[in-house]
Amino acid sequence: MSRRPDRSLMSFSAVARALESPTKSLISTDLFDTVLLRDHTIESERLAIACLRAAAEIDIDPTALTRLRWSFHDIAYRAVAMERPLGDAALISICRAVAAALGRGEAEAQILRRTEVAIDIEHLRPNRPLVDALTRAATAGVRIIAVSDTYYAADDLRHILRTVVGPNPIAAVYASADLGLTKHAGGMFVEVARREGVDPEQIVHIGDSATADVEQARAAAWTAVHLPRDHAGRTKKLIGKAVAIPVKIRRCR
Repeated sequence: MSRRPDRSLMSFSAVARALESPTKSLISTDLFDTVLLRDHTIESERLAIACLRAAAEIDIDPTALTRLRWSFHDIAYRAVAMERPLGDAALISICRAVAAALGRGEAEAQILRRTEVAIDIEHLRPNRPLVDALTRAATAGVRIIAVSDTYYAADDLRHILRTVVGPNPIAAVYASADLGLTKHAGGMFVEVARREGVDPEQIVHIGDSATADVEQARAAAWTAVHLPRDHAGRTKKLIGKAVAIPVKIRRCR
């Protein structure tokens, strides 16, 4: 019986060809599930661990903290959907809201933020083949940037990159939480090209999302290369989403 070709290997061949293109002056990459690969854990699990760890430092009941964190997570994204549907929520704003609800201040909000970042780091590993390919392109003189739909600020993303990847070729990081624009809605691609001062047709973007990283990038006249997770990674992601459904139902009650 013939084996089905590995989609991730086929996609990486396309990435390699795109990185070698002499006509492109800027390479953009998605971060999570592209440069930074998460394990099988789901968001609710990671946040529960973060709340448990932060609660010990803040001296508060971890169950109460977890419930508040999820509650303000939902509130933040509902507000985004209603007030700024082209934008994104910001982790620090969520943490400040949680701290205020507890009668605490900025110090506690920063503890929550730092703890969540630290827990995420523990569940990430670098995509070494991609990092190595990007490093070769940077050595050849091509500017490398990262573009991410996330509630993390760019400073948090740079810290995550330094900790998980170590030295890396990414010269600039753009976060939707900072820009108020997302890849998913498309505005982030237009704004990043403007800030970089590069013709959109001279940019190659690499990412795992067929919608945000491919369709929207191409709509903005960028060259897009799809780099999905391998079969095992996609399976873990689907299982994680399925496990998360009961958690989301309980949060909505």
